[in-house]
Amino acid sequence: MSKFPQNDAKFKELRALNLPLGRYAVTSSGPLGIREIRAISDIDLVLDDDLWDELSAKYPVVEKDGVHLIQISENIEALGKGSFFVPEPGSHPSMMDQIHQAEVIDGLPFVNLRHILYFKKLMNRPKDAADIEALEQLLKESK
Repeated sequence: MSKFPQNDAKFKELRALNLPLGRYAVTSSGPLGIREIRAISDIDLVLDDDLWDELSAKYPVVEKDGVHLIQISENIEALGKGSFFVPEPGSHPSMMDQIHQAEVIDGLPFVNLRHILYFKKLMNRPKDAADIEALEQLLKESK
């Protein structure tokens, strides 16, 4: 039995969408949620441009905290096509890097932990402090 059944329900909802592998990845807290490090409140995805176009024609594009995203459901949001700001192009993992270097776990692609750590440190929000600590520990243990 899972430590966080609410995570399982969210991942089940994502699987039901049958999104094509290689065109998206779960980001933000999702990689921690699938590893049962913590409960997640929702699932954030990064999408390639074509999948963004497909899904934005089907679901509403909304602005949340200055970021444009596709609201697929109450539990699933998607980023893509310039959804968010990163300081210097080329200095960070691109959206396609994140998608193509994703780790597939239980049939779903997750942005790798190094990329998640990079972006959480870049954003440096108080709510990310515990995640940064957990990510650093996971990466240290995996060496």
